[in-house]
Amino acid sequence: MSQTLAFPSNFEHVVAREFVCIVDADGDGREWVRVVGELDIATAPWLEQTLLHVERRARLVVLDLREVTFMDSSGVHVIADAAVRARRSNGRLMLVRGCSQVDRMLALSHAADLLEIAEPDTLQALGQLLPTLAEARCVA
Repeated sequence: MSQTLAFPSNFEHVVAREFVCIVDADGDGREWVRVVGELDIATAPWLEQTLLHVERRARLVVLDLREVTFMDSSGVHVIADAAVRARRSNGRLMLVRGCSQVDRMLALSHAADLLEIAEPDTLQALGQLLPTLAEARCVA
């Protein structure tokens, strides 16, 4: 069951500056967060709230960045902070590799060294958590 999360007011719908977080759970302690649009200083707080929300109930959070069209350092910080929180709580944050601009931001900031980044074809190793999202393509 997909859920589009809006912050801070409610957990139903958000579309602002062409940014959206879609959350799916498999019922086995895994949550999938699909991020679509521009992840920047204006939208990073929404991703942060989404991750804080799903971390409470998931041992594994898969953060799918394939549909992120732009990311600045605000997005990098949110993702790195989530990775640190996951390690501290014996959880796991796995990123699905995004477009070249996203990869470049993670590499230039050295955040990529701290993160578990999976190639899109690794999705099958996750037990087909969400087969429909496995079809998502990088849009940038």
